[in-house]
Order: sequence, then C-alpha cells, then structure tokens
Amino acid sequence: MKLPNGLARGICSILRWTSSSFARCFLARRPLARLLSTFLCSVVIAIRPFSRLGGQYAFLVLALKELVFSVQENLSQQLELTCLNILGALLGIGVSTLAKYLASLAGPDTTGARTICAVFLILISFLAGITKSRLVRLQLSTRISCFISIWLLTNDIGVPDRVLVDSSYLLWITLSAAVICMVSLLTMMVVFRGSSTNFESETASIFALLQECLSSSLYRIGARETKMEVTFYRQLHDQLLRRSIMLNESYSQAAFELRIGRLSLQSIHPFVGIIEHLRRELAWGLAPVKPLRSAPGTPRSPPIPGTPDTPRSLRSATPSLHEYFSRVHHDLAFVSVLEPPALELANAILEAMNTVERLIVLTFQKSYAAEVASSSSENLQVEAGSHKAAVHAAERKLVVTRDSMREVLKHVFDQVDMHQRAEGKKAHLPKEIFDCSLAAIALLQMTQEMGRALQVARQVATSYEESKIRLWYPRVSLQWLGVPPGPFISDDNGELVYGLRLANDDVGTTVGADERLTIIEARQGLAERAYSFTLHKGRPLPAGGLAARYKVYAAASASKMELRLRAAKVWSWRFWSGWMGKVWSSHNMLRARVWLSKRYRSFQHSNHWKHGLKNAVGVAVLTFPAFMPAHSAGREWFQDWRGQWMTISYLWVLETNTGATWRTGYLRLFGTLLGAVYAYVTTIICKNNPYGLVAMVTAFDILITWIILNTSVAPMGCPASVTLPPIVFAHYVSPTLATSALKLSSVRAVMIAAGIVAALLMNSLLFPRHCRVLFLSDTSRTLGLLSSLYLTLSHDMFRIHRKRIHEEMRKTLKLELQIRSALYRLTTLLKTMDNELSLLPKPLRHYREMVIVMQKLLDLMTGLRKIRENIPRKETVAKVFKERREFMSCVCIILYACQHAFRAREPLPQFLPSARHAFANLESHVQDCIRQARDEEPHALGLSLVYAFAEQEVMQNLVDTLEELLELTGRLFGTSAWLTHESHFSRTSTMEEGHDHGWYSTWRQDE
Repeated sequence: MKLPNGLARGICSILRWTSSSFARCFLARRPLARLLSTFLCSVVIAIRPFSRLGGQYAFLVLALKELVFSVQENLSQQLELTCLNILGALLGIGVSTLAKYLASLAGPDTTGARTICAVFLILISFLAGITKSRLVRLQLSTRISCFISIWLLTNDIGVPDRVLVDSSYLLWITLSAAVICMVSLLTMMVVFRGSSTNFESETASIFALLQECLSSSLYRIGARETKMEVTFYRQLHDQLLRRSIMLNESYSQAAFELRIGRLSLQSIHPFVGIIEHLRRELAWGLAPVKPLRSAPGTPRSPPIPGTPDTPRSLRSATPSLHEYFSRVHHDLAFVSVLEPPALELANAILEAMNTVERLIVLTFQKSYAAEVASSSSENLQVEAGSHKAAVHAAERKLVVTRDSMREVLKHVFDQVDMHQRAEGKKAHLPKEIFDCSLAAIALLQMTQEMGRALQVARQVATSYEESKIRLWYPRVSLQWLGVPPGPFISDDNGELVYGLRLANDDVGTTVGADERLTIIEARQGLAERAYSFTLHKGRPLPAGGLAARYKVYAAASASKMELRLRAAKVWSWRFWSGWMGKVWSSHNMLRARVWLSKRYRSFQHSNHWKHGLKNAVGVAVLTFPAFMPAHSAGREWFQDWRGQWMTISYLWVLETNTGATWRTGYLRLFGTLLGAVYAYVTTIICKNNPYGLVAMVTAFDILITWIILNTSVAPMGCPASVTLPPIVFAHYVSPTLATSALKLSSVRAVMIAAGIVAALLMNSLLFPRHCRVLFLSDTSRTLGLLSSLYLTLSHDMFRIHRKRIHEEMRKTLKLELQIRSALYRLTTLLKTMDNELSLLPKPLRHYREMVIVMQKLLDLMTGLRKIRENIPRKETVAKVFKERREFMSCVCIILYACQHAFRAREPLPQFLPSARHAFANLESHVQDCIRQARDEEPHALGLSLVYAFAEQEVMQNLVDTLEELLELTGRLFGTSAWLTHESHFSRTSTMEEGHDHGWYSTWRQDE
C-alpha cells in the first residue's frame, strides 16, 4: 500500500527527529557509561562464581549502582562520589558488624540480641539524619550507611556464624558497584576525549552574556526610546542573575574536584565577584525601563505645592511652548556632549569583556584538549602571549576612554548653566539628564571592575606561560561538606552562601529574633534582682542606663545579703537558703545559666536534630517487626515480604522539608509502578535465562537514562531501576524461592510504596517544614537585613570623616552577602513550594515578584554605596541633614512595616510615611544647594555633581521599588483600613484640598 506524499514526508521527518534526538542523548559519555555500568552489573550478577560472593544479596549490586554510585559527568565527580560513599559504606559495615557481634554474645534471637541490634540501628539512623541535614554533601554517604545497616541488623540476629559472612557479602557488593561505575566512566573517557569541567566554560559564557546585556542597554546612555520589547531586556537580566548565582554553585563544586591542567580554578575565582559586581551595575545603572511615552523634559515627579521649586518635580504638568523647547534644547545639548565619549567607553568595556572571555577559553578549554592529545604546547604559549598583548591593549584603551569620559563629565554641566543664565531664571532639568548621569556613573564603575578583570586575566596569562601541566588536588574541609552537590538543595537556615558558610561574627542581624529577645529579657531580669553581670566576657556594659542601675542595686543588694547571712544561724533554713541564693546568683553561675539557656534553645529549635529524630522514629517504626520474636507473625511477615525495602524507600524519600518530600514521593511512586510492571514482563519472558535477563535489564536502562538525564522528573527513574533487580534476579540468585513472579512484583512494589507513604506522613505530621512557612519567615528576615543595610549605608554617609573604618566596610559587605544568600534560598524554596499539598492555594506569582523586588532593593542599595563615595558631602549631606534623616526614616519604617507583616501575617497599616514626599523634599533642597554653589563658583563640584544627580536617580528608583514592595505586601496580607470613604483620599496619598501631607496609603480600591 502506497502512503500519501504528505504522510510519508511526516513519518520521515518524525523518524529523522527521533534518530537525531537519540543520537544527541545517547552518543555521549555519561549515557553510554550508564548503560555500560548497568550491563556489567547485570553480568556480574548473572555469572555464578561472582554472584556467590554476594550471597543472597547479590542483586543489590544494581541497586547500589543506581542509588549511590551512579555515573557522573567527569572523573573528578566520580572519584569524589566513590571515595565518600565507600567510606560511608565501610562505616556502616563496621558499626553493624560490631552490633551483630555484641548481639551474638547474647545468643541467637534472644531478647538481648534483638534489643542490641534495634538500638544500634536506631542510633545509626539518628546520627545519619543529623549528618545528612547538617552536611549536605554527605547525603548519599549517610544513606548507604543506613542501607547496609538495615540489611545486616535485620537478618540473622545473634547468629555467630553469620556475623562476618553477611558483612563480607555487602562489602563485595559495595566494592563491585563502585568499581564497575568507575571503570565504565574511564572507558567512555577513552572513547570520548575532552574536558568535562564546566566552571571555566560557564565563566566565559557569562562574560559573553554580559556583553549582550550591555549592548542592549546602551540606549539608556542617550536617554532614547528603544523599539525592542522591555521583556527582552528583562529576560536577559534575569538570565544573567540566574547564571551569576549558578556560577557560585559551580565553583563550590569544582573547587573540590581532582583536576589535570596548567592552572588552578582559584586563578579565575576572582571573576565570580567581578561578574556579580558588573551585573549589579547593569541593574542599578543601565536597568531596562519602559519606553518613554512623554516628550523629553517632562517632569517625572508629581507637583507638590507648598515646597520649594525643584528643577524637575514642581513644574506645571502643561508647560508653555517656549519652556518645552527650552527643556528639549538643554536635553539635546547635554546628550550630544555626553553620548560620544560614553559610547566609546562602553565599546572599550565590551572589548575588554571579549578579551577576558577569549583568554579563559584559551587557557582552560583549548589547553586541555590540546595537551591531553600531546600536541605542541609552544603554539599554545605563543597564542597565550598574543592574548596577553591583547589584554595590555584593552587596559590601555580602557584607561584612555575612562579619562576622556571623566574630563567630559567634569564640564558637561557648564553648558546647561550657560543656558540657565541666558534665560535669567531657574530652568528645569529634564529627567533625561538624570538618566544619562546615572548611566555614565554606571559605566565608570563597570570600567573599574573591568580593570580588575583585566589584571586577573594578565596574571592568568602569565601563570599559564610559566606553569606546566600538573594534577590539582581538592581542598577537603568542613565548608566543602556543607556544599550541596548535584540535585540536592540545602534549605538550612544558617548562613550558607554559595558554598561558603559564614562565621558567627558579632553582627546584630545574624542573631535570631528569639535570641535577641532572650538577651534583653535576661538583662532586665538581672537589673530587677540587682545582679551585676555582663552577658559577653570582656564586654563592659555601656555607661548610664542599665549599667548604672546594676552598680547601685548590686551595692545595696550585697550589703543587705551580708547582713542577713550574719544575723542568721548556721543551722537555720534562712542561712542555707540565703547561701544557695548567693551561689545561684554568682557571676560564674549566671554565666553558666546563660550558656545553658542558649544551648537548650539552639537544641530545641535545631532543624538538624529534628530531622535526625524523624529519621530514627521512622526506622524504628518500620523495622519493629524485624526485632519481634522468631516465630511471631510480624517477624515472619517482615522476612517474607522483605520489609527492608520499605525502610530503605523511607530513608531515600525523606527530605529536610515537606515540599521536596512530596515531590520525591509521588515521582518515586510512579517510578516504582513502572519498574514493577517491567520486571514482571521480564520475568515472564526470560524466566531464569541469564542472557535474556541481562539484555532486558540493559534495555530498560535506556529509558531510565533518558528520564534521569533529559527530563525534569529525574526522581522517577531511580526507583524504577531499583525495583527491577530484586524481582528479576530473585529466582536466579535463589532457585529455591517458591514465590511467583506476579506476587513478587506486587510485594516489592507494595513495600517500596509503603516506605514512600510513610515518609510523606512523617514529614507532614511530625515536625513539618512547609516551604510556605519557611518562605514567609525568611522574607521577613531578609527585609530586616535590607533595613540594617540601609541604616549602615546612612550611618557611613553621615560620618564626619569620609574614610570608612575597616570593620564598618566588612559589616556592610557581610550584610550584602547575607541578603544575597537569603534571596537565593527564597528562590530554592519557591521551586519546591509547588509540590506541597495544601487546602489553600499559594500565591506563587506574588511570591516570585516579592523576591524580584527585594533583589532590586539590594542592587539599588549597592549602587547607593558606590555612588555616595564620590558625592559632594557639603551640598548633598551636611546642608540637608534634616531632609536626609526624614527620608531615611521613611525608608526604614516602610521596610519594618513589611517585615512585620510577613513575620506576623498581619495587614499593613493603612497610612505610612510617604518616601516619595520625603524624597521630593530632599531633592528640592539638594538642587537648591547645588545651584547656590554653582552660582558662587561656575565650575564648582565638577565630576561630583554627576554623582549627585546619579544618586538622586537611584533614590528615585528606590522610592518606586518601595512602593512596589508596599503594594505586593498589601495584596498578600491586606490593609488595616479605618478610612474607607473614597472621597477623602486617593490610592497613593491622602489629599485634602490639594495638599499632600506626606502619607502613603496602602489601601487598594479593589479590596
């Protein structure tokens, strides 16, 4: 039968697409290595001499291959996985063997023997749970310890002859799975040569993305409209943010890998911070905005009667024709002078980024491929020398264009002043001047960062020429053990910042709210009882206040207590009670009481201990039938149905939060059903034929590999692969087994599903950690950190001496790092929040917008920190101290109101101080001071004037972002409205007869 031409072409295109997709998926190193490891593990089980070394547990080779020793992307990751997990397996075998030996001393299957094995298993599970929660990289190591302990301690309890035999079986199984996976990867590495490391390639690609972002944002330099969609720019910036975050994770992983090459990854680690700084400068200086719909020169801020005339906010909304053309003329004069050197500087920055990108590709990627292939390294050094010369050329061009830009900026406002004096009045400064000033300052800051990047690139090129190829060993430390590898995400509430756990330095924001409250209450309680005491050793209390009360009360209390003790008799109750009270309130005892209180509170609220408890409780409940008497119904059921799989499934599904547990749970349920069905079909077809079993198991791994490597439902593939071997090889390993294939498939599927359901119930009922609750509390904490950061920035600005103290700088940078870590954690919580079952729907879109708004606030505050280092202090700070203080108060009150709303889940107050009103007042006074200074000295201020205008633009963006924050918070939690008559107020501010009293209304008309 002949097919129609259209149908034939469609079928051919589908076949071509399928074959090309298959080729892309499986003609690569890792997929083929996975298939080879599955084939070799199946062969080891099928060959009788080898399978006897594993005894009745021989089929566990395939299970451990998939669960623990699965093939990774490169050799370094595989070595790390193999070493850590073998250590975990040896630890589990050693402790379990000790437990079985102690149980054998009590006698076979006695009460004492069963008790010893049960206690050891619960203790191992508890410690493994704490370690898994605290040290994320050891998740698989702790799980394999529990895996081996479950099999050893629930079989042959108290039998002396089986102590070493069972341990040797599991030792052989562990080493076989580890060696086979390692050999499979090495074999594929011989076939597919080349480097698999991705940190250096990701760094180079992010520099390419930075070039694209900067090129697409250059329209902001001339304050022009763009015909491109705003969504395009926002997508670029969002992609840059995500990849900047992932770059930190990539380095955290790659820094501890075993590598071969000329250079260490530490040589390009400074690029991580430089990339983040460049991204922030693009965010606060050249961020994408909506196209301007109004004519150039239209004022941005609404008119505010009753305040001094400001250059851009107090003009009439309908200016005269003469005034309009005057504004346009000023704008064009300013832009025409500023745009050419700014574009030249931007092109120099783009060339510098391209130079750094090419140098990274040369020194890390091409060198590996060439040197491993034994090609001549002289050509590579010559090419590195040419790139080193390119770095020098880029540095020179960057310096020349930067100096030219600075000279232009020093005198760019002289022409504007000439036009103002020619008109004989205070002309309006249009919005475009502020936009261009901000863009110019952002380019200067990017120039500084690219100068650092080129210095690092020059050092990299020099080291590359002088060094030889060598082996780089990993740096193993506790920090490394806290870095989440691969698919694992840490939701620890500690300061885990992209693989670097911060020390608990004395920064007020690092202390939890409960602990701060406890310290304050403790001080008040000590003052009431007239105890003189400092909570921190070596830190005297501040003069006045509580310190003075302590001294007065302590002296009076000491004299009264001495009189009572002298008057009382030694054998009387009054004497002993007074003496005990004196000891109980002594200095050392008080310090010990406070220390114990902190330890108890940390233990009470520790999520690591809670997770360990959930681990131990679940294992104790699920394995309880295994420790019942020998001929009891529960014990026989556990042995016949292999209840060990139920417990193992429970441990593998139980995550540190409820959302991740739900997602892993339901995907593993589907995977278990898929594996059980395929195993039953395989058993019916192949029975005990070893060739057929090996072929069917390997064929099934093609589907599993595709699910794990190319889909978003990777957790479904692992249980499907694990369910297969205990069903398919059960009759082959134990020919005397009388259970039918259908019953065996059903029993294994039911046991694994029971463990999954138990994990879901445990994480939902006992100490649940819902991502929604974690998100709200962490958002409140992040808003508190943002408020502390703004207070720190304002304190630095009001400092008399402009030189910043090192500790203050360190505190500011640490706050920024903590906020960045908190935002990253909020993003990870959003990913798992969808997986939780809840009766009430979750406003995930609003939550995502909340994270975006807080990220904007962080970027803007970073811009303020850099800009304020160069603003004219006298005109913009000293003379407007009152206005700046009012604006700072408005910002902090808004942040505090939103923080309280997220912490207490309560509505916002209906009216809050208007940051926009305070900023307009501050802006008008700053402009007056600047105008006065320029009138007295026409060439005063110079470049610092551009910084002053850039600061005003950033503060205006900060006000807009704060109003976004208030609107989002109001949508989520509502408003405590007491004035609901629409005629009295508008949506944004209270108005009475056209006068704005500086209040922002959080009430929304659609509520």
